[in-house]
Amino acid sequence: MRGFEMLVLVAALVVAAALPLAGSSDAEADAAQERAATPVNLAIGKAITATDSLKNFEARKAIDGNSSTYWAAADGRKPKTLEVDLGSAYAVTGVEQNFKDVDTHSFLIEASTNRTSWTRLLDKTTGARGQTFSQGVSGNYRYVRLTVTGSASNFWAGSTEFAIYGIDPQPRNLARGVSATSSSHGPGYEPFKAVDGDGTSYWGAEVSGMPQWLMLDLGSSIAVDRIEQSFVDNDTWTFKIEGSQDKTNWQLLLDETDGVVGRVFSKVLSGNYRYLKLTVLGSAAGHWACSQELKVFGTGEPVTTKWWESRSGVMRFYPVWQQLRLDAITAQLDTLKSQGFRAIELSPVSDGNKDLWAGLPVMNLYQVDPDIGTMQDFEELLQAAHARGMKVIIFTNPGYASIDSPYFQKAQDDFRANVQSVERSWFDLRKQPGAYPELWHYSARAQGYYWGTWDAKAPSFNYSSQAWLDEARKYLRFWMDKGVDGIALDAPNVYHTTTVAKNNYAITDVLRNYDTFMNGEGVREPQYIYDWHYNSLQDYTITQWAEPPNPGSSAILSAIDSGNPSGLENTLKNYRDLMVNAGGVTQTAPNWGRTNYPVDRRLLEIATMTSMGTFFYLHNDYYTILPHEQQIPNWPADQRETLYKLIRAQNSSPALAPLGLRVKLPTSNDQKYYAYKRTSKDGTAKALVLLNFQSTPQTVSVDLTGTGIALGQTPTDLVEGTAGPAITGATYQVQLPAFGFKLLSVQ
Repeated sequence: MRGFEMLVLVAALVVAAALPLAGSSDAEADAAQERAATPVNLAIGKAITATDSLKNFEARKAIDGNSSTYWAAADGRKPKTLEVDLGSAYAVTGVEQNFKDVDTHSFLIEASTNRTSWTRLLDKTTGARGQTFSQGVSGNYRYVRLTVTGSASNFWAGSTEFAIYGIDPQPRNLARGVSATSSSHGPGYEPFKAVDGDGTSYWGAEVSGMPQWLMLDLGSSIAVDRIEQSFVDNDTWTFKIEGSQDKTNWQLLLDETDGVVGRVFSKVLSGNYRYLKLTVLGSAAGHWACSQELKVFGTGEPVTTKWWESRSGVMRFYPVWQQLRLDAITAQLDTLKSQGFRAIELSPVSDGNKDLWAGLPVMNLYQVDPDIGTMQDFEELLQAAHARGMKVIIFTNPGYASIDSPYFQKAQDDFRANVQSVERSWFDLRKQPGAYPELWHYSARAQGYYWGTWDAKAPSFNYSSQAWLDEARKYLRFWMDKGVDGIALDAPNVYHTTTVAKNNYAITDVLRNYDTFMNGEGVREPQYIYDWHYNSLQDYTITQWAEPPNPGSSAILSAIDSGNPSGLENTLKNYRDLMVNAGGVTQTAPNWGRTNYPVDRRLLEIATMTSMGTFFYLHNDYYTILPHEQQIPNWPADQRETLYKLIRAQNSSPALAPLGLRVKLPTSNDQKYYAYKRTSKDGTAKALVLLNFQSTPQTVSVDLTGTGIALGQTPTDLVEGTAGPAITGATYQVQLPAFGFKLLSVQ
């Protein structure tokens, strides 16, 4: 146990011993005693202000319990202040400040009960080397502030997490941050807003019609002792709340189907549930279904990390292109799971033109391609994957059809005959081409021109057509209701005449009802997370894919070829870190455009990817989409096994998950080696990663001063599952082979 943790625990026990429990039941007394003895981060979700903030790096991101996000000041001037208002005085037992980078930082942490008299809790105004700084304290405070006064490297003031530990006598809302889904939602009133801990936001249905429902997935079985539902308005509400362990068998927990007047309703109960479902049946005043906050109290640890944020290892299949039947993929699931994969992607699965882009041009929106199986085969694949704890993503395409699709055939005939039809409205057909004539293609059958963004064989769906927008919504719901766990889309930013509002209406806001994985292939800026609402983007700064002989590009392979990884940190900061700060994850695959690349170097590329914090995936051992070219099956068996060990290692530690913090650590030569600390989203798990970019064995030294990594421990080698080299001091030395690596679990 670290000294800071011991100080926090001792202070907590002193406070616990002093708490009166008179008038409480035995169960309530036990619960209160447990809360009193367990310090928590009091800052999470509290009011916070800052001197100023850079856009998208708001002060609240320093106290959101997510190490991936952070506050950054608006400029490099100092001092800059961050101040938390806990709302009332709490018994504070510790403080912790986490910067984005290792440096000599100058700062001060103070606390007050009245914002007039301040007590110094942690004074580093003369400068201290490190990234994580913590201090056990004792006292009752309402306000706690951080003042950053300097940085030897001139880093701007910031905080990845400003934690204030102490005793919270109030019961914890276990629903905060869990997965929430809904029957519908209006723009800006997504289901997650009923569990975000913000009393000013709320879930609201898309339409006035009832019933509408909101469902929470707590992620594990929770012993629930109280629930609380808050509507936005005082009214006579008709509703019910049910609980379930499996989403199939439901138990009625709160029955107000006869109507009840008020805004906030609660119920004391006793039972174990994973799922809670609110169904709103009516409102006397005609208010739409909503929930400002649906709270759950009890005992247990809910899951607040989405599956794509906490697991990795995706095997992508191109079943239509490769003529790979779905039952054959089902037969591979056990092997894939043993290798470490936790998800598969089918690119695509619906009926498409296999002669173009792996079958993406749509022939039939609602049918499995008959060459790869039936809908029953697909449903059995989903069931088999889920039974093994694996997820299924489909790469799909509401962007363009095949020129041979019955939809486009009818659209052409109707255009020629001047018949207005749904299918005709799905496409942009005109007598004469408009702007960008190279993207207008003549159709003799239609006796007119149609728009095809990518190819004459792929007429684009028309996002200026309300009929198509509504069909796209229906299409995505159809596949999501089959039980898929995520959807990736082909270049949605260039769908014909699309806009942010059209994209959100037809695509991402539909998918947000399911709280699911949403990847926008081809889009590259944080705005596609903030505004377009995707939650996964491919990292083209690390790997730009290509079909051989085009080599594409790879920042990691370039570092390996040059033997100098010093540029990788800024590459990751300028893309990956921006995306996770925005609330998404990056998705990254090896660069298979470099054919016959030496396997030991390829494994270093993969070791970097599986440890740096990304959603890692492979292409069924193929270069991109060329089914006749393989590489991994030709590797020596021990190197193939090392690949699978790396995938399993990433999934074995929350610290290596796609989400979470990465902090570069100084090595004996940053021009030769790359080392970093990884921290899980909630800060409870850590890993130390060391990478040798040299063609010869090296002794790599890493400076652990002020990193929050405990000295005097023996790490666990996450790749080999054995004890790693012991950490005995702030200077840590490890022997690495040529192009070698260590991924270590540390305290």
